[in-house]
Amino acid sequence: MITPTLNLNGSSADDLIQPRREAYDLLIAAIKMLGQVTPHGRDYPGDIDRYTTDHNAHYDRQQALYAIAVELVAEAVAIKEQG
Repeated sequence: MITPTLNLNGSSADDLIQPRREAYDLLIAAIKMLGQVTPHGRDYPGDIDRYTTDHNAHYDRQQALYAIAVELVAEAVAIKEQG
């Protein structure tokens, strides 16, 4: 987690939190958009192994983005709690 320490010479809490909120929103939008490219078995006729591999890779991508989004929220909360 990246959690800067609030201080008089540094950025304000809002200046540190707002970009994290915006990044979170964009990540959630990306996760939703990736939902539209979920592999479907009909596009892998006769190749269940490749479908399974691509399907798992797809969900791994979404999970990676979700993990970053969760981290951003935790950072924003930690910054807010300093104020």
